[in-house]
Amino acid sequence: MGVAAAQVDRIARLAGVARGSFYFHFPTKDDVLLELAARVSSRIARRIAALDDSAPSLRDLLTRVTDAITDEHSRVGETGLLAEMLSLHVRRPHDLSDPTGNVSNLVDELAHRLAAAEAKGQLHSRLPSDQLAVVFATSLFGICARMPAGEALRGTCEAWVDLVVRGLESPSEGAPTEGRRPGRTRG
Repeated sequence: MGVAAAQVDRIARLAGVARGSFYFHFPTKDDVLLELAARVSSRIARRIAALDDSAPSLRDLLTRVTDAITDEHSRVGETGLLAEMLSLHVRRPHDLSDPTGNVSNLVDELAHRLAAAEAKGQLHSRLPSDQLAVVFATSLFGICARMPAGEALRGTCEAWVDLVVRGLESPSEGAPTEGRRPGRTRG
């Protein structure tokens, strides 16, 4: 069904408010999605911020972030609704000149943790931590938007974390690298 097919009269009635009150708080149905996305992002960001005391490894950090996101995915319930929330961010790109706008605090928290991991030598990336956080979160949200909550989703997310960690870990942090050695070319 999705938000596009939702009727404002029905939403207002179920919320116990007048149609005018709905439009006072939410000028469009997209604004309802933005509010839901902000609340989801805030809950995930709080879980990431709580990791400060535990100083997790890169794998543990990304696994905990993934768990927080998949838990919220389960809370939202409908994969289609989550996909609509995510597509809204594509239709309405971040306004970086407005820090109170739709820039996700989830990505900011993740970027902060990734920068700390890099400072500890746990990861190496050519991308700055804020861009790396966007790439990680966007990919993870893409996975969640395509799969219903459950074990298959969790398994796919675990595989995503594994792929990212293998690509970012410092050679001294992870298992010995296989295949190509620095300076060697295939041929």
